[in-house]
Amino acid sequence: MSKPKTDREPKLDRREAFQAAASELDATFVQGKRSSGDQIHLDHGPWKVILDTYVVSTGQATITYTRAQALYVATDDFTLRVTGKNVFTRIAELFGFYGLLVGDKGLARKYRIKSSNNPRARTFMMDQRLRDLIMVQPSLQLDIQRLSWGKRRKRGDGVRRVTALTTGVVKDPDRLANYVRVVAATLDQLLRIGVARHEPVAEARTYALSRRI
Repeated sequence: MSKPKTDREPKLDRREAFQAAASELDATFVQGKRSSGDQIHLDHGPWKVILDTYVVSTGQATITYTRAQALYVATDDFTLRVTGKNVFTRIAELFGFYGLLVGDKGLARKYRIKSSNNPRARTFMMDQRLRDLIMVQPSLQLDIQRLSWGKRRKRGDGVRRVTALTTGVVKDPDRLANYVRVVAATLDQLLRIGVARHEPVAEARTYALSRRI
């Protein structure tokens, strides 16, 4: 028998939501000095996926992001971005500037895809589970990108980052867990299409890309 509409589950605060998501993922909850510093760590194969929040200042305001991210060792200089469509992208489409189309009409209505290698990006986006994980989120930006110059000096040019993020502090454990799953599924697909190595990223090791002919 369903519960009455007035009998709702209590709302969770940030820490409680992170703890619940960690339990759902069978991951490790890492408590910060404040709830804003809490993290979730998921070991996925040789990789570690970390969920946290961070703040960016624009000078006049601050924006908080919820993100899941992981580093991986790349074999190819492949980048990709999946972003939600907005008024500007729709205006651009009126003038014929479309993102990459991958044969998924639902995805094309909601998201715009850009990549450094369109044929490889189409192969990457063929994974149905990854597309389903992306589509279930109300908002999401997925990035496969190079590290900043400073981090490349520390870790090597062959290390790349996968990030799934959204604006605001997410307090829904299912959504939080799903951001982690998006990153994990992305890593699996990068390995499947041959642009990631199945090995952990070491702190002090220098990786170089193995260039393909």
